[in-house]
Amino acid sequence: MPIFVQLRLYGKSRLICQRHLDQFRAGADQRWLDSDNSGSLGRRSHCGGRYSSQLSQFQRSGTIMVMMALASQRMSVTGGGSEYPPVPGLYLANDPLIAYTDCVAPSYIVGFMRFQRPINDAGSDYQYCMPGARQRFRSNAASVAVQLRWNGLVTRTDSRNLIGHIFVDGVFNSSFQTPGSINQVVTSTVTINMGSAADRLYEIILPYADGVEFGPIQVTPPSVITAAASRTGRLLVPYGDSITQGFSGTDLRRTWPFMLAQNRGFRCLNMGYGGRVVVPSDGTACVNLAPDLMIVMTGTNEYLSQIPVANYQSNLTGFLQAVHAINRTVPVYLCGTIYNAASLPIPLTSYANVAGTVIGALGYPQLIGVDRATLITNPGTQMSPDGTHPNDVGEAQMVTGWSAAIA
Repeated sequence: MPIFVQLRLYGKSRLICQRHLDQFRAGADQRWLDSDNSGSLGRRSHCGGRYSSQLSQFQRSGTIMVMMALASQRMSVTGGGSEYPPVPGLYLANDPLIAYTDCVAPSYIVGFMRFQRPINDAGSDYQYCMPGARQRFRSNAASVAVQLRWNGLVTRTDSRNLIGHIFVDGVFNSSFQTPGSINQVVTSTVTINMGSAADRLYEIILPYADGVEFGPIQVTPPSVITAAASRTGRLLVPYGDSITQGFSGTDLRRTWPFMLAQNRGFRCLNMGYGGRVVVPSDGTACVNLAPDLMIVMTGTNEYLSQIPVANYQSNLTGFLQAVHAINRTVPVYLCGTIYNAASLPIPLTSYANVAGTVIGALGYPQLIGVDRATLITNPGTQMSPDGTHPNDVGEAQMVTGWSAAIA
């Protein structure tokens, strides 16, 4: 006769058999968590209806009672008089020893930390990308295994970058990407083998154009995980389109927002969305992230779509007014629309001049103009073949240009 247990998990009661409890402990089968078996004992479990009479017998005899607290990794099982011990060396994604920085606050969903940036992006769903988000902790283990889940929530498939990174003690260690195809929902473990036991800082950093979630971390006892010191530095919020999100950098660590933050000791919460044009309410979304400084680089998609220049100017004005209404002192660095190889009826210069016009019209002391010519200085060597996005050389030049302007 199978042994059934009842779990209290995420505010719901779950009824499963011992076999599935063992599989859950081993991380082999979490599908039963998605079923809505909320309520009381005796409901049909993931294990099927053939145990219903045995469940009734167990219910009448009062031999089933389980309380599970995932945060403390402990399962107490009565009916056998035993206590399920915590999984040795397993730290759940919501363990307070594990920190998340350079990101919006994540949501803990079925064992994984999911990110959703505050601007919804219908048609692409880039809000589920969190470029440069970091999972941070320390460990004295020789080997650390980090579980990741690729969630398939980014609906656009033609413009993606899947490469994330592992930094150890602040230095690049290795890269990772999905083991499946684009938008395949898959869970995988990234193992970091250091070769020897020593206390180290680990940072798992997400790619700039993929939907990835952080899961549990496993070390081998007696090694442990401890909390990392808080990540400090001014919070930079760059806003813009695909050029700000990271395209066409080879990977995240070669994009200008990441490199600028690394070079200047900033934290960075990237609010670049591929394909986006300026929306006035985006200013509210960005300033509500409590930045210490902002960068605004826009106009490329307005130019390529030939949106009337007056509309672009009105929208950029509204964006900056929204920022100013909430925070009148946060520095906002703006540039004119950067180089583009396309030749279109409304010329690029008409869009490039908008930022300066808006800065002058608003007269806010917090607005600081940056010469776009310092960001791309040699299009022949600094632009990707599409003529719109910088290549790795161009990304590096943009770091130079922005850094020179930022106090």
